[in-house]
Amino acid sequence: MPFLRAFLLSLFLSASAVAQPTALVGATVYDGTGAVLEDAALVVEDGQITCVGECRVPAGAETADLGGRFVTPGLVDAHVHYGQTGWLDGRPDSGVGTDVYDYDQLQTDLEADPDRWHRAYLCSGVTAVFDPGGMPWTIDVGDEERTDRPHVRSAGPLLTHFEPVFSILAANGENTFLPMQTDDEAVASVRQLAERGADAIKVWYLNPQPDQRAALDARLMRIGAEARAHGLPLIVHATELVNAKVALRAGASMLVHSVEDAPVDDEFVRLAGAARTVYAPTLGVGRNWRRALASVGLGAVPVLDDPNSCVDAETRRVIAGAPALSSGMSPEAVFAMFVDAGREEAMMAANLARVHAAGIPVVAATDAGNPLTLHGPSIYAELEAMEAAGLSPTDVLEAATRNGAAMMGELDRLGTLEVGKLADLIVLTEDPGASSSAFRSLTHVMRGGVLRAVSELRAD
Repeated sequence: MPFLRAFLLSLFLSASAVAQPTALVGATVYDGTGAVLEDAALVVEDGQITCVGECRVPAGAETADLGGRFVTPGLVDAHVHYGQTGWLDGRPDSGVGTDVYDYDQLQTDLEADPDRWHRAYLCSGVTAVFDPGGMPWTIDVGDEERTDRPHVRSAGPLLTHFEPVFSILAANGENTFLPMQTDDEAVASVRQLAERGADAIKVWYLNPQPDQRAALDARLMRIGAEARAHGLPLIVHATELVNAKVALRAGASMLVHSVEDAPVDDEFVRLAGAARTVYAPTLGVGRNWRRALASVGLGAVPVLDDPNSCVDAETRRVIAGAPALSSGMSPEAVFAMFVDAGREEAMMAANLARVHAAGIPVVAATDAGNPLTLHGPSIYAELEAMEAAGLSPTDVLEAATRNGAAMMGELDRLGTLEVGKLADLIVLTEDPGASSSAFRSLTHVMRGGVLRAVSELRAD
């Protein structure tokens, strides 16, 4: 009686609580270390895993039969932005809708209610996220004691030499960016973030002008040294090969976004290995930006990739207003935009394959919050794009779990299903070892020992 079994399982999982031992039995468990445990048991007590594999079920434990299902660690999205919405209202630097959207009010609302993103992530099976850059308030959105939100680490405001954005991505007297126009200014910005409690130092390193390159390259080195002095990882946005190499020499712990202008070479691989740098490819965000701009240009409502109905009603409402922003872009212009995107995406995919083959750690990272890169469900297309670029499904799984937790500095607590770690996991009906699209079949998510059905996390 499959329907009755699924119904009873859903009732049990929805009601599970940390206080009572829980035993999940019969599933195929991908533990995140590379092991695949068939017909396995997993025991959770007080929010932690106490046994995985062949286990004795504790007396009095609530037991759920997960026969035919698959369990993996909770997903980690290593690049999100809580101060952005998944639409153009969160990116006034686009120049689209600035006469319609109130950015100050938006930041006030998001700071007051980050739960709209917390819920969307858990609803999508994401139990940990890293926010590498945003308004100062984003530093404080995490709360480790709460099991109804993912683990959150945040870098807070970004350092940049690109002055035009300072007056655009600012609201309520605060700014998304800090200056680095001089060495003293750059050091002061790093110290300010360290004092504020940031979890990393992020530099938005756009292609310097020729007459500025030597000074800015040296300054990035200085920023890296200051970050290390405060025990903080250096994260760098550098999408050109020459700039990515400078970031690696500066000791970047993570490169956010792919190198997209040229093939990565042996020097890049050597530098990345020496710096022990993590590569966060964000394969889908550029295409989603183009989809958003095309929707506005053509006056069409974009289709949302949200298989489990996790996107909140307000986000859907704002995106549905795309036709009111119509700029009259011609179909020819839209076609040209996506031809350019195809070239860029091919380079990004080839570079990801090379980086992975060289043994450089890769993490799953969406850049969620950017237009049509939605908080939560954007993880699915990103994982599928990584597989399409040449990673095996199990490589993708490791990138989205163990590697992400390691990048966050949390591998001792998260990212794998091992005894002593927090019980953060997801339940799927399809096999993630066969295809990364299996993560769309999510039915339940556990965060800190509390299991919830996706149906109770869906948006209204």
